[in-house]
Amino acid sequence: MKRIIIIEDHPIVVFNLKLGLHGQDGINVVETYNSGKSLLSSSILNEIDVALLDINLPDLNGFEICKFLKENHPHIKIIGISSFEDYEHISQLLEKGADGYIVKGAKNSELIEAINSVLNGTDYLCHIAKAALANKSNLRTKVVKLTKREQQIIELANIKPCIEFISDGLDEDVDSIRIYFKLLKEKISFYHLQVNLVNHEEY
Repeated sequence: MKRIIIIEDHPIVVFNLKLGLHGQDGINVVETYNSGKSLLSSSILNEIDVALLDINLPDLNGFEICKFLKENHPHIKIIGISSFEDYEHISQLLEKGADGYIVKGAKNSELIEAINSVLNGTDYLCHIAKAALANKSNLRTKVVKLTKREQQIIELANIKPCIEFISDGLDEDVDSIRIYFKLLKEKISFYHLQVNLVNHEEY
């Protein structure tokens, strides 16, 4: 039996991952962690085969957690599962010892393929991760732009800094908008984008 843990702070993402793995032959999700602190205090890591690891968590980041796991529990295979599609994030997680990387939203079949691959000793990268690593030479000329949805979120947030208002304006559920907004702020911060965005603790 392949014993899996999920390290992810978004309940919807955790739910979807567990749902995708539920009932799969030989796979058992034994625990989930929504912070680095909760993982570090875990007493079951010696029994774990694979960790599905997000990069952004409320306290420690995925890079620090990856390094900790590889130094203290090197038997655990680590698959990064994140919304980041750029060379910087992907390469840094791999440098910390990750055995694979998948962009969030991947099909269940790919997730299972990744788990089987790393357990067999073969690194696994989704096609987006492969392309990002292959295009390293283009980084200096790459211009990072906001998507149409991201621009809409910023516009609505600046009109009224209320998650329900943005949710109504985009006809999306509140939980999804919270996730979109968190990822948008991470993107703006990481790429140092000059964006006028009202910040509100509710987000």
